[in-house]
Amino acid sequence: MTTPRSLLVAIGLLAALLLKAYGCRRILLAEPNVLRRESAQRTAGCATYDPMQPSAAPPDNRIDLVIDAVGAKATRQAALAAVKPGGVIVHVGLADGASEIDMRKLTLAEITLIGVYTYATADLRAAAAALHEGAFGDLAWVEERSLADGAQAFRDLDQGRAAAAKIVLRP
Repeated sequence: MTTPRSLLVAIGLLAALLLKAYGCRRILLAEPNVLRRESAQRTAGCATYDPMQPSAAPPDNRIDLVIDAVGAKATRQAALAAVKPGGVIVHVGLADGASEIDMRKLTLAEITLIGVYTYATADLRAAAAALHEGAFGDLAWVEERSLADGAQAFRDLDQGRAAAAKIVLRP
């Protein structure tokens, strides 16, 4: 399975932090970058695995809620494999265009597939409240760099050399 390296943790980590704030006790986050896996473990206190290692993937049909924060063909397939009958897949990421999914499994296992895109004013208010309440932790997972270092920041994210889930560029 190929997973775009730089797309997963920012959205996936935020989802894990919110799930934790909402009382979810068992969270498993997929991240191919070892530095960001370690950061996610420290920040969200969740279990992580490398999706590039097939033996590390969760067993099929065992996960109640799967959030696909990448949206690649491979992550859609992994989400459908991991979700249990009656479970829910939330599709957030948009890395790839259309791809086939097993509609037979989706139907026979009564899996709910939800597409989520962008936000409304209520979502912004909820995000601000979550930030104020500390749901996102101490924000040590966000790194700041100068705007002049922007090109290098993108290279570091793409090449797996950044532990940060998000890099903010300051003028």
